[in-house]
Amino acid sequence: MALTTKQLKDVCFIWGGSSQCRYLDEDVDDDGDIIHICKKKSPYKKIVEEELVEFLGDCKKNGQDPYKQGVPLGDNCGGFVVLKSKPQGYDT
Repeated sequence: MALTTKQLKDVCFIWGGSSQCRYLDEDVDDDGDIIHICKKKSPYKKIVEEELVEFLGDCKKNGQDPYKQGVPLGDNCGGFVVLKSKPQGYDT
């Protein structure tokens, strides 16, 4: 797992609705196992932010509260480079 269990639970707020970090994503390691990674420090960050602006605009246009839609909106840490073979997180 690229991010540690404590990192996912206490910082990324995995499965935490709007509190979950919007940069948290899944990937597959060389063994075919699903790992969780932070894409804040990657070219993907720009795409995440563009999608967030579009989502917030849609919510405003439709009179919806974005925090009640179950979509990750958090920016919960400084980010980690993608290292598939080395555990990362605040507890390592």
